[in-house]
Amino acid sequence: MGGPRVSPLARSLSLALLGLLVGSVLPAADDHGLGFVVPEPLSPDPAPLELQLVHSLMDIRDGRLDEALDHAAEVTRRRPDFSLAQLVYGDVLSALTDPLAAFGQAVPPAAVNGLRDEARARLGRYLEAPPAGAVPGDLLRLPPGTGAALLIDLERYRLFVYEQRDGRLVQAADYYVSIGKGGVEKRREGDEKTPVGVYLVSSYLPGDELPDLYGVGAFPLTYPNGWDLRRGRTGSGIWIHGTESDRYSRPPKSSRGCVTLSNADFDALGRRVEVSRTPVVVGRSLEWVAPEVAAERRRALEAAIESWRRDWESRDAERYLSHYAADFQSGGMDRAGFAAHKRRVNAGKRYIRVDLDEIGIYSYPGEPDLVLVDFVQSYASDDFRARRRKHQYWRLEDGTWRIVLETGA
Repeated sequence: MGGPRVSPLARSLSLALLGLLVGSVLPAADDHGLGFVVPEPLSPDPAPLELQLVHSLMDIRDGRLDEALDHAAEVTRRRPDFSLAQLVYGDVLSALTDPLAAFGQAVPPAAVNGLRDEARARLGRYLEAPPAGAVPGDLLRLPPGTGAALLIDLERYRLFVYEQRDGRLVQAADYYVSIGKGGVEKRREGDEKTPVGVYLVSSYLPGDELPDLYGVGAFPLTYPNGWDLRRGRTGSGIWIHGTESDRYSRPPKSSRGCVTLSNADFDALGRRVEVSRTPVVVGRSLEWVAPEVAAERRRALEAAIESWRRDWESRDAERYLSHYAADFQSGGMDRAGFAAHKRRVNAGKRYIRVDLDEIGIYSYPGEPDLVLVDFVQSYASDDFRARRRKHQYWRLEDGTWRIVLETGA
């Protein structure tokens, strides 16, 4: 049972190998007398390669080196450019043939560190999966015509795909990703950090029109957005893109601020992305909540938005302006300038009609009590008509939601 017998020396080495590889992420085999069982994928989309590699690592922990070797060999056979799998395979082989061999002996220390970090990140996806039945707290409402949203957990190096199905949000896929060398919360040009915020996929760039660095393609994001600009953040060129043709994946922190996937994962992701429609929520650490908690938040925001719309139609400028925070900004105007403009405009109208379509609502990562509302606004009055997309940033102040920033999308 449990695989072939292994000498104490080989078992000791195999456990040391795993300890070097995954550190404190992986529980001991007999921790509290309980073994750890690798769960099945959260969805059918995660690469079976990754799951097979995780099984290999668990076999190492339990001293089943023959099984570990078989799993690792299969991964390397299918993807010879999967560096982490090659390292695991090589060291398991060494443990079986030369029990005194050192982990990663033939690999430069810096490369071992990067692969060890990748192993931790990939294992973390199985050891710290979102709670069963929970939904992402940042994704409160997707526009009806938007099929999917992307959520990126920067501390866990994971990209989750959520789709709308029969009025419910359902996790459709998740992928290991790499982020900026500088870490998270981009603030300035050249800091090599990945931004935190809510963005849209702005375009698609095919790989045959890009340097090999970007792999099979890229999805540029709308960084910096209005909130980034208000906060004085600089930089540009934040993309989701593939990986160089000679490597399967990268270490967790290896880009200049972009989010990178394996080329196979990028292709799979691309089938779900819609340019100018797919929202991308990028957080330091995603929040997972019960569906009823998310629903309650959504209803409160929807009520505030509807009250703002009705008060605009009322032409009562003071009721309308009560929805705007004291530090509100829009189009170069502060609240005082905006209020004067709206009082003047409303006074000359016989009627105002405002309709909102394609409403999306997203809690803003890293900003307590801030929400981005994305919608298409149709405005009509006795002398003017317009239809345009808007972004509004709402903040909870003393129990009341108010608008702090309004921009065109």
